[in-house]
Amino acid sequence: MEVTTYLAQLWGPVLLAVGIGFFVSRSYYVKVYKDIEKAPFAVLFFGMFAMAAAIMQLQIHNVWGTLPEILVSLLGWGLLLKGIICVVFPRLADRSGDWTINAKLIPTAGAISLLIGLYLTFFAYFS
Repeated sequence: MEVTTYLAQLWGPVLLAVGIGFFVSRSYYVKVYKDIEKAPFAVLFFGMFAMAAAIMQLQIHNVWGTLPEILVSLLGWGLLLKGIICVVFPRLADRSGDWTINAKLIPTAGAISLLIGLYLTFFAYFS
């Protein structure tokens, strides 16, 4: 559980900040996405970095017991999947980002990020 707590201390505040950012600076996040879409190397670099970070996390934490363990493991697997998509299928990454913006799912993504971030932050720092 110590590894779960440590990773929750990392993931929680990051997801909390991103979730708040989706609501407070929505147009900024859309602009960042559209700028990245114009820079294919940025997508490739992000994908490689995401894969490396996810593999490092999953080597030390791939535990499916308690809710915090499950969330941290899912975040690692999700990051790995996102990295693979960016490296192997970059057009799919572009299309899914466009779909997210066009379907107006940024508030939904923000709410999910905010809730998971709040939960992991509370778990890691206050429980």
